[in-house]
Amino acid sequence: MHEELSLHILDLGMNSLAAGATSISIRVSEDRARDRFALLVRDNGRGMGRAAFVRALSGRGSTKTGRRRAVGLGLAFLRQAAEACEGRFRAASLPGHGTVVAARMRLSHVDRPPLGDLAATVRALALAAPGARLRVACRAAEETFAFDSQTDLNLPSPA
Repeated sequence: MHEELSLHILDLGMNSLAAGATSISIRVSEDRARDRFALLVRDNGRGMGRAAFVRALSGRGSTKTGRRRAVGLGLAFLRQAAEACEGRFRAASLPGHGTVVAARMRLSHVDRPPLGDLAATVRALALAAPGARLRVACRAAEETFAFDSQTDLNLPSPA
């Protein structure tokens, strides 16, 4: 399991790029009043058929090629983190239409991983696929952060 939520986001984004996505949208929000943390990652990549998607959610399969054994634990670990923190996990994928992953958890839960370095995650994704459109919106505590690779000239600097 990733120690920081930004690493889950990086994993999802890199998987999106590997699936041929030309557009990735990431939304992160912390709502202290409602004690809720939420993240949403949406792409327009190849998507997965039902059987491949079920395998990916279970951690027993991957759509990535070039490996001796197809193991994909990213979605399974994110689901586990969300459910362990009194939250919910939802995901959907459709061949030719991309994938959407949403996780929500209790912000104050003792086991909730920290957000981590979201700016470094955004930077890594933008550098990994300079031709893809990357849109990020983050609202954490009293701060907001937004980035659109088609309109923002400078990549965010890691903290």
